[in-house]
Amino acid sequence: MVNTKYPPYVNAYGNLSKLLSKIKTASVPSKVTQDYLSTVLGLKSSSYQPMIPFFKKLGFLDQANIPTQRYKDFRSDNKSGFVMAKAIQEVYADIYRANEYAHKLNKKELTDILVTTTGASKDDKTIATVVGTFIELVKHASFDVGEISEEIMEEGEKEEENKIGSSEKGKIRFGISYTINLNLPATTEVKVFDAIFRSLKKNILDD
Repeated sequence: MVNTKYPPYVNAYGNLSKLLSKIKTASVPSKVTQDYLSTVLGLKSSSYQPMIPFFKKLGFLDQANIPTQRYKDFRSDNKSGFVMAKAIQEVYADIYRANEYAHKLNKKELTDILVTTTGASKDDKTIATVVGTFIELVKHASFDVGEISEEIMEEGEKEEENKIGSSEKGKIRFGISYTINLNLPATTEVKVFDAIFRSLKKNILDD
């Protein structure tokens, strides 16, 4: 019997959306446990228990079940879609190596990729579960290049601001721009124009 290695999945993937919604509204716990899911988030079904190790694989929890920065960033409406997209691309790297637009594929197309990458049969029930899990996560992700670029740009701007703040603290910079309008004399003498522009360069532009 072949020991098939499947990408991460949860059997009750239909409940993922509910858990993700709870994560965004509840405060960040010191640790995510079954008691936390049941008591604080009100997710009492035992089907949520396997989601704890699953969220470790997504990078939302560390090995001690403590929420990571990715968990915290996902709670932000401005970042959640980008954070989930990045997690999906990392965790399901094999699928993305087969098709860089995997998040746009339908169930059949995803199944074909998984059958090829895992060596499993098309009627393998686990493959169907992996596909269902993947599709459910994609609902909470944003793969829009514009949004991702904007996110990266914002981070870059913050880094630049921090650099300026540390190296230029206490300094104030001013930038001045101006427009020069010239009323040239009605002449065909090139020397006249040369004299005007030399004077302009010397007295204004070179300052």
